[in-house]
Amino acid sequence: MSNINLNAFEEYFYHDLEKWFSADIACCDHCYEDFLSMWPHADNADDCFFQTQSIGLDCFYSGSYLQDVYSKTEFDHFIAQIPCPRCGNALGWNIWAYNLPFDVPRDFEATIVQVSDLARSTPFLLLENDFCKKVLSAIRDLSKTVVSVSFNTTLFRARSTNSGPLPKNILTFDFPPALVVQEGRYNHSGSPVLYLASDNETCRAELRNSPCLVLEFELLPPIRVLDLTDPFTAHGEHADLLNCLVYSALASAKQSDDGWHKPHYVVSRFVADCARAAGFDAIKYPSTRRTAKNFNLVLVNTSMSLASSARIINYHQMITT
Repeated sequence: MSNINLNAFEEYFYHDLEKWFSADIACCDHCYEDFLSMWPHADNADDCFFQTQSIGLDCFYSGSYLQDVYSKTEFDHFIAQIPCPRCGNALGWNIWAYNLPFDVPRDFEATIVQVSDLARSTPFLLLENDFCKKVLSAIRDLSKTVVSVSFNTTLFRARSTNSGPLPKNILTFDFPPALVVQEGRYNHSGSPVLYLASDNETCRAELRNSPCLVLEFELLPPIRVLDLTDPFTAHGEHADLLNCLVYSALASAKQSDDGWHKPHYVVSRFVADCARAAGFDAIKYPSTRRTAKNFNLVLVNTSMSLASSARIINYHQMITT
């Protein structure tokens, strides 16, 4: 079969794909895991929209106009010659038709690799990377326009009860002593912050569903928030850059290592430093452990203790189910 026929088939294929999904091929079976390692938040964003965008090629053929032009044998012959636009391997079995909901610079995945390597080898040299310089510049620029506002929803903070019951006291949930603080997604070792959540279940998920006591409260003072859950709405002029940060492994990689060394947190800790230096009180960011409309909020301004800034609403004892 000639290249002319292959070119015609490819045109038919992508024409039908666009009718079905209005999206490009994000990845195939060969590069699915690599795509999600680069863009972990894509799997959870928009009510797990990415997860609904996969389709088997046999199913695609049976429901497309291709079956009116090509037999199944011809389809199988031609489809095996079309390379995945992401990894270059032949398409086979399943494809994921999806576009990240923001503009991604050309070769940005190479930037993810470069910054991740830098974070592992020489983390104090992050600012030698152009993308990290842009992040710092963007956060400084946003600090000129973002004003303090009252947080208009209740918040939750959990403490594990694996070692025994905890007193229902606001001090139980306040900033911990620096001596016991380990490195976290948005804090350095020995540098306390307060990790908060939008709901009970997110608190439990962040504690790996261990039994816990959860404080429900209102934060009384207005705060300046760097919003990484919806940069397009909150920080439009820097939305693409911040979305690249949040959707990618640079800020949203899941950390499976419970040891002291957490290289996946280096860039997000860099973001926290930038935000704190620019005068932000908190960072609002998507949870890596739950989906839907939940979020986390980390208070990086240590002067805002819960004892002086919170109104207690309730305590919730969460047990393992």
